[in-house]
Amino acid sequence: MNKCVVFTLLVVLLDLTLAASNVGGAGGSATSTNLYLTDSHRDKLAKVIEPGLKLTDVESVYYAVVGLKQLGRTIPNSLDICNYLIKSCDKNEYKNAESINYIASTWKAIGSCSSSLPTSTLISTLNAVVDSSSSSIADYYHVASAHAALGRKIDTTVVAKLSKILEAASKKEESLLNLGYIFHIAAELGPAGKFALNKIEDTIIQADEVDGKLLQFEGGLSVTSLIVTGIEKLSMAFEKLPPVTSQQIVKLTNYLLSRLTVQQPKGVVYLLSALNMLAKNKVSKPVAITLAENGNVISAKQPYVTVKVCDVLGNPLVAVPNVVANSASRVSDDVVVISKQNFKPSTTDKTLFMLNFNDIKPQRDFYKVDVAAGAASNAVEVKVITDVKVDYLEIGTGDADQTTQPKLVKVSHPNKLSTKIEADSQQKIVMKFMLRDTMNDKPMRVHQAFVRFSTIDKVTNQLREVIFVAEPDSTNVYKFDMPIGSSAQTFNYESGQYAVNVIIGDALLSNSFEWYLGDVSLKFPDKSNEVTSTDKSATGGTYKQKANTYVPKPEIKHMFREPEKRPPVLVSNLFTGLCLAPVLILLVLWVKLDVNVSKFPFSISAIVFHLGLGSIFVLFGIFWLQLNMFVTLRYLFGLGVVTFLSGSKLLSHINQSQKLSR
Repeated sequence: MNKCVVFTLLVVLLDLTLAASNVGGAGGSATSTNLYLTDSHRDKLAKVIEPGLKLTDVESVYYAVVGLKQLGRTIPNSLDICNYLIKSCDKNEYKNAESINYIASTWKAIGSCSSSLPTSTLISTLNAVVDSSSSSIADYYHVASAHAALGRKIDTTVVAKLSKILEAASKKEESLLNLGYIFHIAAELGPAGKFALNKIEDTIIQADEVDGKLLQFEGGLSVTSLIVTGIEKLSMAFEKLPPVTSQQIVKLTNYLLSRLTVQQPKGVVYLLSALNMLAKNKVSKPVAITLAENGNVISAKQPYVTVKVCDVLGNPLVAVPNVVANSASRVSDDVVVISKQNFKPSTTDKTLFMLNFNDIKPQRDFYKVDVAAGAASNAVEVKVITDVKVDYLEIGTGDADQTTQPKLVKVSHPNKLSTKIEADSQQKIVMKFMLRDTMNDKPMRVHQAFVRFSTIDKVTNQLREVIFVAEPDSTNVYKFDMPIGSSAQTFNYESGQYAVNVIIGDALLSNSFEWYLGDVSLKFPDKSNEVTSTDKSATGGTYKQKANTYVPKPEIKHMFREPEKRPPVLVSNLFTGLCLAPVLILLVLWVKLDVNVSKFPFSISAIVFHLGLGSIFVLFGIFWLQLNMFVTLRYLFGLGVVTFLSGSKLLSHINQSQKLSR
């Protein structure tokens, strides 16, 4: 038996064993996708490719027609498209392998054109591309695809030439894009393309895994799709199972489904081609296990966990699997609440399966459900929500120093206060309330419990509000105390009438609400008369007004070191003269000593040397006054080279003159 076949069978058997073990235990890695091609996705992808129907160029027309065909949509104006394709065959700009492939493939996708293409002319152009020494592997791909679309077998001489070129290229080819092209071409060459089967395993190894969930090839969607469809097409041509596992197929599918938001017509066609190919592959058809629409919320009115089990195109599976909830556990504490419960198939939709979650009387929480459908498994998350009710609420006023008990009034939800509450700076607003879960009538806590005071600003005529958090105690009673005097700064010392609202919210509540209790009249102390003080709180401690952290902070001024004072001009000139005095003394001494300059060589090297030396001294002076070190070094390098070369020649000249004088 062929070694490749033996290896492939072993891989498939091993993968099926692993898949079966994953189904048996909860928490295993997902062996299904959690996305599929929905009607919404189809509509969005169709909008991306529909501009190609304007018939501006054959490439965009190809993507529009082939894309709509893969989406199962009707192709509008097919007669106009057919006429456009025939006219395009005569245009010089379309007399190349790529354009011919687009024309032929579009013609085939329509399938109802009454006239015919100039097949012989197109085939001649394609053969010329093969004969050209400048043709690339991409050109050969378009040649092979065009032959297939035209329904013509590739000439035996062309097959022999292509197989020889591609086999040599596959041995040294490192481009994944070209390998994808080679797989597609080899599938059209018949027995001559068998060499490409040996490259499949090496190519799959080069795929990059992302987060253990996605598998893609370098180059993105187009390269990944080209390789996936090429491998499947080549395997089908030779009736061989590709050396790929079901886990790899799932991860490749996950990557492709993550690109459903692609915005390029080319990407849409590549994506749909790969998804259609994967949905029909013979190794392992990927299964999507995901929550149905609105199936993730469990309540008294909607008790079912509804999952959708389908292929990646959203179609029902050929064999209806037995869908089981292997386990369901609370996210907050990992307590398992369900084990080995069967889902019931829907009577109206073959892809939907339901499980009555309220049979176990679950607490409100998030739950992780491990779902298995045949050899595929996945984990979905649902939340159990409940209604909340107000057991009681009391609101009133009390002395800020706790000398007397607060006077509280009970208010029933959703009613409001019958009378307006008034409080001055010596009092405080007190509120207590309890919430209960309607599912089990137990006291409950929520994520958000706020008390809001609001009023209309008299100056700006805009709503101004102050929000406080109500905190629960150990018995789940929410309490709120607000000393008026200490809270004056929070309210900007603006006395008047304020509306009081209680706001209750939680992700696990189906009836979060905002309750208007009524109006209170607050009288704050005057800002000018405020003194630092503390008020006794309900706990016997002190209530201190927190500093307002939202006032503008002092401006930060960056102080740089001030430059030192320069000396007077007289002093600067005096010291400049002292620095130049040695030069003046030198000149005076030369005159007194009657320096003999008659032997000064007036050659070019002597003049250049002395000019260069003088320029260097001048440069140092300019550096001291104005230049920086880097600019000075740049100038010094040029002057130094010239001075060095001329000085060397001058010394050589002097030495030679002395030898002659001797």
